[in-house]
Amino acid sequence: MKLTAQERKELIKLEKQIPHKGVAIRIRIILALDLGYTAKEIAEILLLDGDTITKWDKQYEQSRYLSDWLGTENNGWQGKLTKQQEVMVDKYVKDNVITDCQQVAEYIQSTTGITYTKDGIAKLLHRLDFVYKQVIGIPGKLNEEKQMAFVKAYEELKEKKKADEVILFGDGVHPTHNLHKTKAWIKKGEEKQVRTNTGRGRLNINGVLDPETLEVTVHYSKTINAQETIKFFDELQERYHEKNIKLIVDNATYYKNKDVKAYLACDNCHIKLIFLPPYSPNLNFIERLWKYMKKYIIGVKYREKFKQFEDDIHYFFDHIDQHDKKLRQFIGTELHLVQVTV
Repeated sequence: MKLTAQERKELIKLEKQIPHKGVAIRIRIILALDLGYTAKEIAEILLLDGDTITKWDKQYEQSRYLSDWLGTENNGWQGKLTKQQEVMVDKYVKDNVITDCQQVAEYIQSTTGITYTKDGIAKLLHRLDFVYKQVIGIPGKLNEEKQMAFVKAYEELKEKKKADEVILFGDGVHPTHNLHKTKAWIKKGEEKQVRTNTGRGRLNINGVLDPETLEVTVHYSKTINAQETIKFFDELQERYHEKNIKLIVDNATYYKNKDVKAYLACDNCHIKLIFLPPYSPNLNFIERLWKYMKKYIIGVKYREKFKQFEDDIHYFFDHIDQHDKKLRQFIGTELHLVQVTV
């Protein structure tokens, strides 16, 4: 065998960028034969049998193009798709929800006639800066314009806040007696098991958060309804007795109950409710507090008794200042607008 200078240059370049070990070895075989090594010598060096060396040599001689010789074992080496075709694949993956590499392989096959293995597609997607991670669910009825209007109004509210005012974010949450499933670093090929509970027991918590100071007020009850909300409002007014409270909440029915409305209309009530746009949990700072609780407090810890679960959550809220630095980073100071891309 005698390679042209261009063929040898192309093979050397391909061997350096090929991600598939088997294909790289095949290229080294051809390069070694071109240098004058015998099939037996190469087999001994690469710990292969002589028939394998002969097979790849013969197939290389009979192939018209490198892509023919590499065949379906090609795993995404740079050059299999043209730049224009890569842009096309990039757009296809961006515009669709791709859960399986086979979808991309079929798309490439149907549009270019080029065949990829699933492993090759995974390497190609990584090279195009895609990663495999969970999708983000957003409310189907989310209204971007209303969300933007609320963010603008909130910024104005902060700018005009008086010394005797406090802006709070409120919401109810119902943590269940179970662990909070999460991702973890696990040895490749192995599994990591965590014990679970029935999830039948749960706490009912009505809470408010001051995003400026991270002060949290919580109210525990058997259920969250209008009566318990009024009790909670009493506690808020006692805590912030010298402040006018502007409380930002979602559109839960108990906030709009007639008894709650009557309570808020009383002369001695200094709470004013400000409602979030519908389907906008992303605009409620306290949702981030609930998420922090689920991730770091409930976490993957197994608690056999409901009382243990309850005590851990109570301790968290009673000693929340112990989480000040980490909680501040987690909650942040800016509202998150959701940009709908689907």
